[in-house]
Amino acid sequence: MKKALTCYICLMCAFSGFAQEQDSLKEKKVKFAIYPAMGYTPETKVNIGAIAFFVFNMTDPEEPFHRPSSITPYFVFTTNKQALVKTDLDLFFKNGMNLNMEVRLFDFPDNYFGIGNDKVPSITEKYGDKYSQIAGALYKPLAEKLYASVVFDYQYDKIDPLEEGLLDVDDPVGINGGWANGMGFGMRYDSRNNTLYPTKGKLASLAFTAYGKAFGSDYSYSKFLLDYRQYFDFIGPKTVFAYQVKLDMTSGRDIPFYKLTKIGGNNRLRGIEHRNLYRDRQAFYFQAEIRQELFWRFGGVIFGGAGEVFDSFNDFDGGDLHYIYGIGGRFQALKGEKLNFRLDLGFTDNGQHAFYLSVREAF
Repeated sequence: MKKALTCYICLMCAFSGFAQEQDSLKEKKVKFAIYPAMGYTPETKVNIGAIAFFVFNMTDPEEPFHRPSSITPYFVFTTNKQALVKTDLDLFFKNGMNLNMEVRLFDFPDNYFGIGNDKVPSITEKYGDKYSQIAGALYKPLAEKLYASVVFDYQYDKIDPLEEGLLDVDDPVGINGGWANGMGFGMRYDSRNNTLYPTKGKLASLAFTAYGKAFGSDYSYSKFLLDYRQYFDFIGPKTVFAYQVKLDMTSGRDIPFYKLTKIGGNNRLRGIEHRNLYRDRQAFYFQAEIRQELFWRFGGVIFGGAGEVFDSFNDFDGGDLHYIYGIGGRFQALKGEKLNFRLDLGFTDNGQHAFYLSVREAF
């Protein structure tokens, strides 16, 4: 734990010391900044790269559907011989349409721990995974705060087992890689006062995605998502309390193991030692944060949560929940825009820990 805290503090100091922002565009419609990205995760070990931030308005501030649009490209190379190129886009158009999409290109040696809620970090197998993905949703407003959406997910994986072990024994669906493509529909209610850093309001999302041959997929299954988030002023105007409840469900047995639902990672239950440690056909988790503005462009958070993966609802047992807690640091990447770098250090009730450098809030 002391080692993790030391690395965490060093990364925050290095990050603030090396950050370079381009402020010349701050009065224009497009705000831009680029920073070196230095961090550590259990999956990647040390990673070095760059993150860029673009925030701009495609709508007039007086329009009812006005929201700032943002694009955040992220390029990283790691000491685990991994290459990650990803971009998050959240675009709001004049007619109220919203395109929320992520693009991923990874050459990513990864870990397989098996499938289920009782796995341990010490029993694992490394495998190669080169994959590309375009996923997201296009939202159309039905009313000022209510949207309908078309959901899409196109992903190709090339799986390369690096040794004989768990993958050979389990022989899970997806061992040969291929396309996992799906489309569907959803609904969203959004009363947040800001999409980059909400301090008030609610976000409720429902989405259904069908994967199958009709979309060029090598696998046939369906996925259902329920996501509820709420944000409050807490104590004072510089303190925010936020919480999220999320349920990921799948139907069918033809699901590649790398598309099973998970409860770990930098946006889920931070503190679980590896994002792939717990995965199965269904997942439930709850997490909450207190976010505090500190000084200049720095902020901090404390967070906690609990979750579980399971095969079917008959297998869900509240006694098997995994609990996490932690702290985080924030740095406002752009003056006047609440778009944050974040570095989170999390712990679990069974002795695991992990820390992550990322952008945007976890939820």
